[in-house]
Amino acid sequence: MSIAVETEAAAASPMAAGSADRLASWIEQWRRPTGGLAVKVWIGLLGLILLVGGVVYATGGTGFVWVHLMYVPIILASGVFGIRGGVVSAVLGGLVLGPFMPLEVAKGMPQDPANWIFRGLFFLLVGGCGGLLFSWVNRQLERLRKTHLALVRTHEELKAAQMRLIQNAKLESVGRLAAGVAHEVKNPLAVIQLGVDYMTQAVKGDAGLAETVQDMGDAIQRADTVIKGLLDFSRSEKLTLAPEDVNALLEETLLLVKHELTKNRVLVEKDLEDKLPPVALDRNKIKQVFINLFMNAIQAMGNEGGTLGIRTRRQQLTQAPMGYGVGASGGFRPGDEALVIDVEDTGPGIPEDKLDKLFDPFFTTKAVGSGTGLGLSVSLKIIELHGAAIRISNRKSQGAAAQILFKLGERKR
Repeated sequence: MSIAVETEAAAASPMAAGSADRLASWIEQWRRPTGGLAVKVWIGLLGLILLVGGVVYATGGTGFVWVHLMYVPIILASGVFGIRGGVVSAVLGGLVLGPFMPLEVAKGMPQDPANWIFRGLFFLLVGGCGGLLFSWVNRQLERLRKTHLALVRTHEELKAAQMRLIQNAKLESVGRLAAGVAHEVKNPLAVIQLGVDYMTQAVKGDAGLAETVQDMGDAIQRADTVIKGLLDFSRSEKLTLAPEDVNALLEETLLLVKHELTKNRVLVEKDLEDKLPPVALDRNKIKQVFINLFMNAIQAMGNEGGTLGIRTRRQQLTQAPMGYGVGASGGFRPGDEALVIDVEDTGPGIPEDKLDKLFDPFFTTKAVGSGTGLGLSVSLKIIELHGAAIRISNRKSQGAAAQILFKLGERKR
């Protein structure tokens, strides 16, 4: 069976996220001040109004362009306190630049009443309109904030549901493998029992004693490896990334499905490239992907047997693997270096009309009762969480092929 999907995983730094939260909290505090903070803001606005009045007076009076500086505190007040803030600041500004402010300071020329009344009314218009505008903006911001919180909650619920889905599919795989693991454990224990029986009859200095003990140790180690691998695989965990040897993970997974391979007369052909660099993976979840691929391939080949081919290699991409085959598109680009895993079988292949549905949840080509149709959809999600790529296709010869790409490095510029 084969697969390929690509997705670029991005993670924000906790420090950066904390700084952003603090900045947002600070902006929200000053955007809608209350209590003592509101009093400080009003004192600041009043001081700014008086400062503008002083600047206008010092520069010659209301006949000069500096009078337009009064719009600054009016707009700020309407932005912070809405219509009431805009109206109050407009009245104060009108009084400061009104009957007590000469038209021309140097000549001591008083203002015409119509002049300062008109200016005061215009200040009120600006304050009122600004207050209406900022009140509308604040309502929209509040709606956006609530929508954002709802989206965050929905996203967290979706993540939790996805992890439960992965765990459910994992438990299904554990159930299918239980009989095989029991069979694998029974044989080593039989060897141990024979060794114990021999030792009870042996005498000191027996030449065969050392060899028997060695056989027993090997058998115990084998049983321990199988059981430990099964327990690690079935353990429910969050995504935990650590540098892993992909070849070693493939070998461990093959050990878990060894009974299925033997029972179905499947020959394994491995071509694992040496000295591959470690990849940041969640070993248990990637094992789950490998098991899904291996079991699908074994079941596709049926009781007649066949060949399961597994290859790993390091490759520099000459073209982005986006938009070809079946699967998701991700962040791979020409020049990126990837670790490529190929899993191939010699089964009948996949019907062409089914290829674009393989990753759909609950879609399966197996007989009723033989599968839930979750294996590949869960595998796709796990691959996406790793920022990797997966696709499924039919081989040119008989069978199907799955291909997984893990990103090793960015393209050279």
